[in-house]
Amino acid sequence: MSGSLKLLLATDGSSGAEIATRLVGGLSWPAGSVIEILRVEEPFASDMELPPAAYEALHAAIRKEIDAGLAAARCAVTAPGRDIRTVSRFARPATGIVDEAKRTRADLVVVGSRGRGGLASLLLGSVAGEVIDHSPCAVLVARSPRLDRIVVADDGSLEAVAARDLVASWPIFAGVEARVVSVAPVPAHLGVGPVGDADASQAYGATIDALRARYEVIARTSVSHLERAGLKARAEIRAGDPARELVDAAAEHRADLIVVGSRGRSGLARVLLGSIARNVVTSAHCSVLVVRRSVERGG
Repeated sequence: MSGSLKLLLATDGSSGAEIATRLVGGLSWPAGSVIEILRVEEPFASDMELPPAAYEALHAAIRKEIDAGLAAARCAVTAPGRDIRTVSRFARPATGIVDEAKRTRADLVVVGSRGRGGLASLLLGSVAGEVIDHSPCAVLVARSPRLDRIVVADDGSLEAVAARDLVASWPIFAGVEARVVSVAPVPAHLGVGPVGDADASQAYGATIDALRARYEVIARTSVSHLERAGLKARAEIRAGDPARELVDAAAEHRADLIVVGSRGRSGLARVLLGSIARNVVTSAHCSVLVVRRSVERGG
């Protein structure tokens, strides 16, 4: 990809945001790319019982801290050929980030992770999770400042193709080791325990073999595509729960990033039906890049 990119790097001064900033600063973005560093703070409560002078002093102190944080982030990502901008907003963090991504027509939003996982993250949600649900573009949840090894999820869907094509075309992935992981979604009730009846056992085995063969074709097709783009890539076929297998594959291969496509499901449907992308973000110990199809931009 020779064209420049528009990045939105969200920071809140946390250690997670610092990792995201280091990652963005160390990657090879196309010349002319715009990196906007955004700091969004919750607005002051309107019912604060403070004298005007105390209120103004508090606001000034917060403003000073925000400006210092933005200046430090700017230094960390500054490099020749980049247009660096800093912006601050008072709003709900997730809403402010998504609105700014829409306003600037960003190609990528980068956010840090507070490392929350398990039930708390599923029930309470997070800024990163809400941004993923509503962002008009790809979202990178950064948990590592490195990008040497990646896992590319591929289930043959149009969303997976969009994720693969992004990896093939963005120069930040040049030179990385890519492992295309294709997971045959074997239901838990089929994958656990022996099958007593001989005919049923044979049929079960044939079904699994057929699924694995189908997903092997999918993975090898993507490997060929990535290799033509100049990347080093290998295929890996797994069976089971897709999100769990992707996270396990990344851990086993010490990947710095999982790249996964998303249908952008949100709201009650996401809570009830689940989302592979969101489950990967919740469970992975490495960074996760969630890619939407281009036809979903602006929605």
